[in-house]
Amino acid sequence: MIETMLKIENIQILESVKDWKEAIHVSVMPLVASGYVEERYIQGIIDNTVHYGSYYVLAPEIALPHARPEQGVISKQLAITVLRNPIRFTSDGYDVRLLITLAAEDGASHLEALKAIAEIISDEQKVQSILKAKTSEEVLTRFLEKTERE
Repeated sequence: MIETMLKIENIQILESVKDWKEAIHVSVMPLVASGYVEERYIQGIIDNTVHYGSYYVLAPEIALPHARPEQGVISKQLAITVLRNPIRFTSDGYDVRLLITLAAEDGASHLEALKAIAEIISDEQKVQSILKAKTSEEVLTRFLEKTERE
C-alpha cells in the first residue's frame, strides 16, 4: 500500500527550516504541487497544531503531520521531508528531522499505509538510514524495503 501512496516527486531533503510553521509548509507543498491536496491543507495543519498541540510528533526525530480530509485533501498520498538540521514543534518537545506528511481522503483507506509507516519508524536503524540518505531515491528505496518484506 505504501508504494502506491509515496511518489519520488513527493520526497525532499532540506538543510533547514526556520520554524515549525515553515516545516509544515514545505512538507505539504509537494502534495499541493502534485494535486493531492489543496493549499488550504497547510493552514489546516497549522490551525490544528495551534488548537490541539503537535499531536503528530510521534517520537524523537519523527513527525506525521496531517489534518482532517475535509481540510483540503483531494486524494490520499504521502510526502517525505528529511531535514538535516532538526526543528522543534514545542520548546520541550523532540527534535524532528523526518516529516511524513499524510493526506487521507477518509478515515480508513490509509490504514494499511499507516501500518507500514509504523513498522518503518519502529526500526531505529531504518530511521537513521533514512535520515542519512543523500537523495530522494535513497529515501524512497529505504521506505519501500520494509514493505517488500511484509
